[in-house]
This record gives sequence, C-alpha cells and structure tokens, in this order.
Amino acid sequence: MSTDEFLPIQQRLMEFIRQRFSPGYNHYNVRKLLGDASARQYYRYVTDSGTSYILAAYPEPFDSRNFTYNQIYDLLQEIEVPVPEIIGIDGPLGIVLQQDLGDESLQKTLIKADYKQKKLLLKDALSLVVAIQEKGTTAFKPEYIGYHQAFDEEKLEWELQFFKRHYLHSYRRLTLDGLEEELDREFSHLARQLARYPRVLCHRDYHVRNMMVHNGILYVIDFQDARWGPPSYDVASLLKDSLDLDLETVDELMGYYLDLVCSADLPKVPPSTFESAGFRRQLNLMTIQRLLKALGTYAYQIIVREHFIYEQYMAGSLNRTVISLEEVPEFPTIKKVIENELKARGFR
Repeated sequence: MSTDEFLPIQQRLMEFIRQRFSPGYNHYNVRKLLGDASARQYYRYVTDSGTSYILAAYPEPFDSRNFTYNQIYDLLQEIEVPVPEIIGIDGPLGIVLQQDLGDESLQKTLIKADYKQKKLLLKDALSLVVAIQEKGTTAFKPEYIGYHQAFDEEKLEWELQFFKRHYLHSYRRLTLDGLEEELDREFSHLARQLARYPRVLCHRDYHVRNMMVHNGILYVIDFQDARWGPPSYDVASLLKDSLDLDLETVDELMGYYLDLVCSADLPKVPPSTFESAGFRRQLNLMTIQRLLKALGTYAYQIIVREHFIYEQYMAGSLNRTVISLEEVPEFPTIKKVIENELKARGFR
C-alpha cells in the first residue's frame, strides 16, 4: 500500500482488529486515548474475554524491519529497562499492538504519594536514567536510526527558534520591541554551551507522563525518539518538565543521580562532567533549553492542531524556566522575555 493509498487511521485500526482478533458481530470495544504531542494516535481495545491492549496508530505506513520504535524497544529490553511488551506490528497498516499498562502514569502516582514516597519514585526513575546512559550508550548500534541523531548545536538552536516562532510570534503575537537580535544571540550561546558536553543515549522525552506504574513496576514509554545528548537531558526532563519541586528536593535528587552515575561506567564521558557545581550549571542550561522548546510545542499544538489542553502546562514551564535563569546570569534577554510573559499573563 502506497502512502497515497493510505487509509484513514480509524479505518486501518478496525482492519487490524478484524485481522488480528476476528471479533464477533457487534463485539468491538475500542476507545481512543488522549495521546502525546506526536502525530500518533492511541486506542485501547478490550476483547470479549476482557483482555485489553493498546494500539498505536501511525500517520503513515512504515517498514517494520527498519522501525525506530522497535529498535529502541529491543535496546531497552536488552539493558533491562521495563517497557510495554510489543505483541504485534503491522507496518503496511501503520499499527503497533502492545501491552496495556493501565492508566496510572508516574505523574498520577506522584500526586497521591506523600513526600517520602515521591522521592523514592523519582529516585527509581533516575536509576533508569543511569541505566540508559551507561548500558544504553554501549548498546546503541550504528544501524539504529537514532544513532545518527543528536542534540548538537544545530538541533538545539533550531528548537529555541521553534519556541520563538510558535510561542512568541504565533501564539502570543509579540513583536519583542528590538530584543529579537539579542535574543537570537543568547539562543546561539545557549545551544553552543550545551553542544560542548559529552553525549550519552537520551530517552529524549523522559517526563513523568511518559512513565507508567503497573503492578508496582515503573515502565518507560514513548521512547522512539531516543538519540545522543548531554547527560543532563533526561534528568532535566524528569525533574523540571512537569514537576514543581522545591530547590532543596531538586538538589537532593541531583545528588542522588550524581552518586549513581559516578559509580557507573559511562563510555567516553570524563568524570569531571559530573562535578557537582559544573553539573548543576549544565542542568540549569538544559532546563532552560528544554522548557523553551516545550513551550514552543505547546503553542504549536494549540495554534496548528487546536489542542487547547496544552495551555495547562504553560504557566509551570515559564516559572521553572525563570528559576533556572536566575542561576545562570548570561541570558538577561531570555530572562526578561520570560519574566514579562509571567507578568503579562498573570502567572506571577
């Protein structure tokens, strides 16, 4: 089937279910789930016997022999990072059938947990980061698509420009009043600083909504975009993307990560990378870049796809960006723009 002949997602989904499960007349139980910011759509299918599955429907057909999700799935299984089992793949229909882990994300679990439990859960998540960085970096193969992708200077700066284009210009319709040239200079400086750090394997979207708690085990999902990046990338994503943690807790969790990673054997990463003060700076730089890109993504989802649910994440992202900007003084224009946003939108 060519891309031009590709059927609508729901039609392909029902065709896959007919082929795979042969359900009886009027015995379909399919429900669409709220997905992430990607073009994939997710559905839960429950059989007559009560067994449930998750189906990921891709926007286009793919070659299952050269499929990045399957490549990273194999890698994470090899290094014993828990991931939902792949039960079936149909490349021509663009469908992946996988284990249903339920609806309990790490984000939901943290909301209900007490302070001690929260720290234990986040430490478990940081332990998986170290496993990905240590064992995953070694297991990452040149034949994988993600092996040839990295958060290099060009990619990091492109993401910052994505924030400017979609959040500042399209969503907020700001003119920046002569600040644009200086903003671009600081974007370039930020990207250049981050690109100088050694690179390890990164999940690429390691936040608390992309981890599930199932039968007491922490599972990692949405790992298909894994690539090379700074050691702080997934740490920043976990601790800063969707969590408002006080600085004392962030420091404690950062210290826990540094203790683990310094005992690990990360290939081609000098131990000085994890000196406490230096890593704290790296983490703040990464947080600024990561959250600005996230704000651009939220704005894109709202303006282009009319997914207004992403507005709920903006205030926290702006505030956490300022917290990190207060610790690194060389980005006064970025700080001014973000502080102005917080004031103008009544967030501060």
